[in-house]
Amino acid sequence: MTTAIYIRKSRKDGDKPSHRLAVQREQLPAHATAQGWTIEIYDDGHASAARGKTEDLSERSRMEADIRAGKIDIILTIELSRLSRDDSLQDYVAWLHLCGEHGVKLATMSRILDPAQHSDWMLLLMEGGFSSVEMKILQARMKEGRDQAYQAGKYLGGPVPAPYIYDRTQGKPVIDPAALETMKTLWALTETMSARQAANRLSLPPITVRRAISDDRLLFYQALRRSPDGETIVCEWEPCMDAAQADRIKAQRRSGRKGYSRNTAASLLSNLGIFVCGYCGRAIRSWSPTQRQRYAYYGCKANETARLCEKSRMHQQAGVDDRIITHLTGTLSDIDEIRGYWIASQSPANGAEAVEALDARETILAEQKRRLVAAVADGVIDFADAKEKRYEIENGLKEIRETRARAEAMRPQEPDWDALSLTSAEWWSLDLIEQRAIVMLCIRRIRLFASYALIEYTFPRTETGDHLARIHLPPPGKSGPRNTKCN
Repeated sequence: MTTAIYIRKSRKDGDKPSHRLAVQREQLPAHATAQGWTIEIYDDGHASAARGKTEDLSERSRMEADIRAGKIDIILTIELSRLSRDDSLQDYVAWLHLCGEHGVKLATMSRILDPAQHSDWMLLLMEGGFSSVEMKILQARMKEGRDQAYQAGKYLGGPVPAPYIYDRTQGKPVIDPAALETMKTLWALTETMSARQAANRLSLPPITVRRAISDDRLLFYQALRRSPDGETIVCEWEPCMDAAQADRIKAQRRSGRKGYSRNTAASLLSNLGIFVCGYCGRAIRSWSPTQRQRYAYYGCKANETARLCEKSRMHQQAGVDDRIITHLTGTLSDIDEIRGYWIASQSPANGAEAVEALDARETILAEQKRRLVAAVADGVIDFADAKEKRYEIENGLKEIRETRARAEAMRPQEPDWDALSLTSAEWWSLDLIEQRAIVMLCIRRIRLFASYALIEYTFPRTETGDHLARIHLPPPGKSGPRNTKCN
């Protein structure tokens, strides 16, 4: 008979001697061996189940797989509530059903219960219910204790921001003098410059500086915190910043924050008429940030109505612009080769030879019409007999004019190669209007899909005359729109 020994210590067990991991690892295998059972140990140690961290219970998952495979006859544990992953009865009851369906019995060191038997099923449910109530009471008391400590300004744990370090002897954060000098320099810089400028000055990542001057951090430096009611709570640790300096940092931070509107949301590539949805063919518009969103987005115009484009998604504007401009500047770096591709792609059908052939044919038909009119006037040919020939000549002239118009429309205008001879550094030296003009000269259309974009250039990029280029787009951010709706 194969016995699965499941070992885990719950937080609610505290320091119960019988529930210590060392005791479980010693007594449970000894008890199974005394019964003559074959042993397989599943040890989750201190893995937490109360918070729903199911990924921590790897051994429990392995045991469940072995139950389904029919490898286990009995599960031995110090307490049957160890089998549950949370404080509810749903997972516990599901576990009982699993064991009952596969003929697995549940055992402690004092008894064995069979979930397939009605009487044992009732006892198992009662024990699980008592354990669930006990856990809920414990959680309520812990929450009450945390709330009281929060209102009293106690330190609740977690990482301590610089210039503080955690002192175990005092049980609270204390100021690190060495880190304080660095932070004072950072705070002084952020009073007069942006977070990015201060980060460049100190050779720090911009996100580090932004976090250091966030509202929560500024309160922490003043040994303060906000209650849920919005009141200020004085905390137990020593402050390292005064309120006046915090206000100056906030004022500088607000002065450098540019608000977004429909107009300012327009970026380098928006409002040029070159974006279309790759799925439905509608135009792509810029969606301004709202209170829930920090960035502007590109999205199918179908989202303005109830006719949503189901396959499309919102793309962060800055990410799309950056990849397209990077591809464009890389393409322009090979402008000499592209010019050769363009010249080679000009077939006779679009060149001067085709125009000369149309002109020659038009001259012949015009002369035929003149002679026909003269013959009718001289009475050489009857008007009724000449009518059909005249219609034939006029239709030929009309066809020539239409062909010439189509040829002129289809004939690509040769790009200004000198204007397009730009390096990446020269591109970024242009102003916004000049950059948008270059984009209009180079790009005819951009088809936006969910994970990629197709750029159609006005000139061939390869020897084969291909105008299209495919670029991959960045995946959606965790903070971005989760669907195509962006209000």
